[in-house]
Amino acid sequence: MIITDHGAQGDGVFLNTAIIQGCIDDCAAKGGGTVTIPPGTFMTGMISLKSGIHLHLMAGARLIASPNPDEHPKRHFPAGSGLTGGLSNEERFHLIVADGAENIRIDGSGIIDGNGTAWYPPAEADCPWPLGYEDAKRMAPMVEIYHCTNVHIEGVTLTNVGFWTLHLHESDRVRVNGICIRNPGIAPNSDGIDISGCRSVWISQCDIDTGDDGICVKTLPDGRSSEDIFVNNCRVKSDCVGLKIGANETYQDIRRIHFTNCTVSGSHRAIGVYSFRGKTIEDVSFENIHCDTHAPLMFTRPIHIDVRKGSQQCDDSGTVGTVQHLRLRGITAVTNGRCLLTAEPGSHLRHLSIEDVTLRYPTIDDPLPQGTEHGGMQFSPGVPWARTARAAFVFANVHDASIRHCRILWPEDSSTPKEWRWPRKAANGTLQWFNPADWELPAHSTFSPFVEQDCSGLHRESALTEADYITG
Repeated sequence: MIITDHGAQGDGVFLNTAIIQGCIDDCAAKGGGTVTIPPGTFMTGMISLKSGIHLHLMAGARLIASPNPDEHPKRHFPAGSGLTGGLSNEERFHLIVADGAENIRIDGSGIIDGNGTAWYPPAEADCPWPLGYEDAKRMAPMVEIYHCTNVHIEGVTLTNVGFWTLHLHESDRVRVNGICIRNPGIAPNSDGIDISGCRSVWISQCDIDTGDDGICVKTLPDGRSSEDIFVNNCRVKSDCVGLKIGANETYQDIRRIHFTNCTVSGSHRAIGVYSFRGKTIEDVSFENIHCDTHAPLMFTRPIHIDVRKGSQQCDDSGTVGTVQHLRLRGITAVTNGRCLLTAEPGSHLRHLSIEDVTLRYPTIDDPLPQGTEHGGMQFSPGVPWARTARAAFVFANVHDASIRHCRILWPEDSSTPKEWRWPRKAANGTLQWFNPADWELPAHSTFSPFVEQDCSGLHRESALTEADYITG
């Protein structure tokens, strides 16, 4: 069923919501079928997919969100449920939503466009971070897959969002293959793919360029655990975390998550694993990951593992979490930052395997001048000394870890290569700018390969250079 055969107009002005939804409903009433978006720019409010629907976007097709919130049907969520994707308003809308559907497919060579600048104001003068409108004026995740089974998303380009791009929520047997995500750096909260409470998810061959987290596995309040998620052969460019598990959204356990054969570029943190709400993250692997932290941002980290109790943005439940059975293997990073693997006293970061990790330093950023005061909630308050530790690998409260065949390639000299020189940098948790004196290592400073505190059972075999780096 081609939407233009039913009166849709691809002029970018006519509102096609009723026509597109009518085509979907008619196909669903017949047991399923294909709804085709032909070449053209089709403006629409939120459309809802039904079981058995195949939404196909032809080459040259663009499905674009109406910039008027009043032209979008709304979904109602219980207050405080967390199901709004982090936004607080109870009445939310998307561009595409599938709620409780089975056997659905979105594919083709066309574009799904969130009309992002409708959902956030022009960038404030000289402000380092993008800021969004209040919740009632913002689209929630642009594409929302909610309580669905047997979902296939392939080939399409998702772009121009004002919040998360693709949210897979409490759905089973989901395949995302070969999609392209392109969001401007000024788009706030512009995560690429968020996976919460899902089971059996395969993500492969995706190309993501966005301003917030690239691919993120999480869990939400009153929801399910996330299990059996596989990410393979993806490229991510992110100003935040490229490949991420957890953080504030760790309300339930997360297990059997595997990232392989991926590249992460221009990232503040290439790999991040965080348990902040007393739950367990286990059986996790990152293998054959090539990354860099080449970005005008303070406190970059190619690897950051953090277990803590509570944070500035969540209630302190009085419990601490666990990250265990974590494997980092075949990681190559070009970086100016540090690998932090820390747990608050009483929490558990244990059973780690770190093998064949290479850090190559064109230059080294000094965490000492600003690390005590800045960096926001990204640094664990329970391990304050780690914020400023001058070492490539920083371990705190880690137990039973094997570290094998890791290398550190220090800068060839004390001069910073041209491509790694920034006139200023931004830092999470503050709207101020930082100048080179805030991160440059002073002369005769020592940067160590490895520092640990309150650890046990750390076994190093052919691991790390034993020599410190001392600036000239």
